[in-house]
Formats: sequence, structure tokens, C-alpha cells
Amino acid sequence: MSLTAAAIVVDGCSTLLDTSLVSWSLAERIGYLNEAIRATVFVKPDAYPVRGVVTPVAGTVQTIPADGVALIDITHNSGTGRVITQVDADLLKEADRFWPRGTQQDEAEHFAVDVRDARRYMLFPPNDGSGSLYMVYGAVPAPLTTSTDALPLPDSYQPALLAYVLSRAYAKNSKRQDLVKAQAYRSEWGALLGLKSQAQVAVAPHVAASTGM
Repeated sequence: MSLTAAAIVVDGCSTLLDTSLVSWSLAERIGYLNEAIRATVFVKPDAYPVRGVVTPVAGTVQTIPADGVALIDITHNSGTGRVITQVDADLLKEADRFWPRGTQQDEAEHFAVDVRDARRYMLFPPNDGSGSLYMVYGAVPAPLTTSTDALPLPDSYQPALLAYVLSRAYAKNSKRQDLVKAQAYRSEWGALLGLKSQAQVAVAPHVAASTGM
């Protein structure tokens, strides 16, 4: 991550033909970039993953840290090192209809998530509030304030971020407003993120479906 905000809000925005920063000020462009980053990590939480130890609350229902947008993985209990596996919530219900009322423990065995509620997850067995989990979650980075700030996302996201910034710039309510260009760049942003997702799937390690394959 060697690029700075200037690579987008100054160099990248040469398309706007506003090198003097008259129609779109530097502060305005940085604001667009911060919006672009937030929108991108919402769509692709793995763009800014945070790893570390978290302490669950007592009970089954848990929430990721405040800066998080979605849970990516919980790998193990950081205290004992015991691995934690992800399971389907329906399987837990079938195995024990009363598992949320089970004996609380400090060590987790499984976790379950609901994609419709990306910031929450459930632990099995219910935690007693003294456990510690090693978690990976997608987060929203701190806002950029100057053009010399380093981009918090990998450099490969530069084209998508630039497309979003240009979309917001062209949508500005001014004499230079161009909604056609704004929509075109917003579509390009979405397409670039989609292509990146496809590329990630293509190069991801795959477990063989059959022994010896």
C-alpha cells in the first residue's frame, strides 16, 4: 500500500480538467474518496481486514467491533488455541433445540452467522463473557484528512476508488453537473469490484472434492 490519496484526488482526477481545484476543492475530493472507501468496504469487507483478539459478551449472540462491517472468520480461542469452526445455524437448532440456554463456557467450539445480519454472530456453547477469540473482520478505516495520507486499501483498488470519486464529482450540483458521466463512472466502480471478486475466486486455493484429486 504505497499510494497516497493524491494519486486519486489530484493525479487521477486530471479527467475533471480542474487542475487548479476550483470547481472541486481538495477537501471536497478527499471527502469523495473517504465515501468511496466506505462504500467499497461495505461491498467487499475483505478489502480492509482487521485481525486481533476480541472478548465476547455472556450469552450466544455477539457483535463484531464497532468499526466492523462484516465478520470474515473466527479461527481459534486465543487463550487455549483450540480451533473454532463455522457451522450452519440450522444445524445447531437441529442438534439441540435449547442450546442457547446451555451451560456458559469460556471456550467456544463453533460459530454461526446470518448473512442478513452481517455484524452479528452466535457462539456455541454460550460464552460466559471471559473467553477470548481470534477474529478477522472487515472494517472501515479511519478517514483520510490530507492528500499525503496513505490509501488504507491495497493499491489494486485504485481504479475502483477513482471511478467512484469521478462519479461523485460529476454528480455535483453545479454548472458542470453531468449525470450521464456520473452514472457511467458509478457503474464502472461496481464492475471493477465485481471483476476483482472474480479474480480472487479464480486464484483462491481449492480443496479437492475427491481423495487423490
